[in-house]
Amino acid sequence: MINASIKNLKLFEVIDETSTDTFYGGWQEWYSAWWKRLSGCGPTTVSNIMSYINRSCDRADLACAPFTKSDFQRLMEDVWEYVTPSVRGIPTTAALKKGAAGYIAAKNLNLTMEELDIPKSRLLRPDFIKLLEFIRQSLENDVPLAFLSLDKGQEELLDSWHWVTLVALEYAEDGTAAFADVADEGKLLHVDLKKWFDTTGLGGGFVRFVRQ
Repeated sequence: MINASIKNLKLFEVIDETSTDTFYGGWQEWYSAWWKRLSGCGPTTVSNIMSYINRSCDRADLACAPFTKSDFQRLMEDVWEYVTPSVRGIPTTAALKKGAAGYIAAKNLNLTMEELDIPKSRLLRPDFIKLLEFIRQSLENDVPLAFLSLDKGQEELLDSWHWVTLVALEYAEDGTAAFADVADEGKLLHVDLKKWFDTTGLGGGFVRFVRQ
């Protein structure tokens, strides 16, 4: 099996300063308003990625200091101002990219984005090996990916109509098997990516952020 992952999962951790609990990335339930908690998976995912990119830079003070839940909540609220769900949430990679582009421009970040869609029609879907390569390249560049599952198919660990943050990949070279570690609700889940790809009825997509 071939493995790829972000370099320092420790930088992905968020510490609840009131309980000392440790989370992997944020959780949309941390938003202050109920409608944000209901539809906030996309902004939370972008917050996860922006946090990791910032903390994996060369500044030693950022790399060593724990990221607290209250600090992460402030980041989530800031990202929401740009990555703002509609009544349908953020149902496409294009919608996520548009919102994230606003945040990137406002913060003067040296990032671009690329997407790979998994259409509803199986005839239009990219080859699975192409998807694996798309993910691997991002992880080897030390950047997590945004993963949209419009339909979880037979992968029970995923939700439908939901964004998660992909941080690691394990796969067979011929593409017959593939597993991904994704952060969702502050937890790491080991999902069967091949099962999702083969059984999802509506598809979804992936967005990677590229350091310039």
